[in-house]
Amino acid sequence: MPLRRRAAWAAWAVLCASLTSCAQEPARELTAAEHAELERAEHLLVRRCMAAAGFRYHPPAAPAGDDARHLSLLVLDDIAWARRNGYGGRIQQKVLAARPHDPNRLYRDSLDPARRERYDLALGGGRDTKVLSARLPGGGTINNALGGCRGTAKDRLYGDRATWFRLDKIASNLQPLYLPELTKDPRFVTALTAWSACMRRGGHAYASPPEIRAALPGLTAGLKPDDAHAAEVRLAVTEATCARSSGLPGTARALQPHYLAKAARPYAEELAEHGRMLRAALDRARRPPEEIAP
Repeated sequence: MPLRRRAAWAAWAVLCASLTSCAQEPARELTAAEHAELERAEHLLVRRCMAAAGFRYHPPAAPAGDDARHLSLLVLDDIAWARRNGYGGRIQQKVLAARPHDPNRLYRDSLDPARRERYDLALGGGRDTKVLSARLPGGGTINNALGGCRGTAKDRLYGDRATWFRLDKIASNLQPLYLPELTKDPRFVTALTAWSACMRRGGHAYASPPEIRAALPGLTAGLKPDDAHAAEVRLAVTEATCARSSGLPGTARALQPHYLAKAARPYAEELAEHGRMLRAALDRARRPPEEIAP
């Protein structure tokens, strides 16, 4: 596979939602509903903390299941969803249109400047907030300075925030270690070639799904909303149809455990601890906010 194409595939996150399966004692992966439980509990903890500081905080509404289900995927294989939503352009526009009406933003804007400053300090912390740093498996580091009630909520839900931040960044950044090998596997190359040939027959010359994602803004730029949606739908339906006929997503999913396990081997202890912390957090998330403690 040409270097340019392999580089494009580095953006394709075929890994599972949770990497606890890589741990020394494989654990059941959390479902989307369980991840939503964690997020909801975190927002409720933020609300309780902000109330103690004298401010209001509104946990955001969860996105509709059909809206959110495919927005994070970088290869579509759901033809019915593609026919309704294209690549989710209208969904994203709806999210952007709702931002000015976000109750937390409206509430913050209603505060006088001095109280607004105290609100920001209570929510996210100030300049003295400790900066967390984690080394990524593929190289480089990532920093985080989350403090205030948002930081406190993570402490209460996950335990030690610095440990959680370090382990979570390892667990969620393993793909650069294994995707180059996976995308050179002959079975993957065969499926990708079939997908690309199918796309050409449908009138769309793309070598990989990431190329579509890169090209999409230019394809719909300047079009009227209905025309942009129609263009999205045509391309998305072709992609999903070709994904089904080529078996590309299924091939990637079948190959992923082997290559992921190989890449994860040096991090087995960290991933085991990440899985333990994740499951403990889920147990806490099912308690009332006032009873949650690490």
